[in-house]
Amino acid sequence: MNLSKALWTLGSVIGAQQAAKAVRGVELNDILGVIGLERRPSALSRAMPALGLVVVSAAIGAGAALLLAPSSGEQLRARLSDGLDDVKNRLDDVKGRVNEKITDKLSSFEQQHASNSTS
Repeated sequence: MNLSKALWTLGSVIGAQQAAKAVRGVELNDILGVIGLERRPSALSRAMPALGLVVVSAAIGAGAALLLAPSSGEQLRARLSDGLDDVKNRLDDVKGRVNEKITDKLSSFEQQHASNSTS
């Protein structure tokens, strides 16, 4: 009797291993497709490509407007240079704030870790 239980257990383990190997490459969409169903895409996943196209189109339109505006090449270069300097300064400010936040979080984590170690 014990031998038959051991063989059943061994067979179950081997079967479970084979089933796990078979299921590793299968996704939920594959299983749903077999029974004729599919997941409904979220509204966000449908809207993101359209939003991306709007942003890219706006950037292209802004660039075209700058290049086609009635001004001399010298004035255009000066405006572009000022705009790039402004963007650079904003990025430097954001970088500084992010570095400060990271430093604050690290110091608070170190203090918390030090207090937990002494307890």
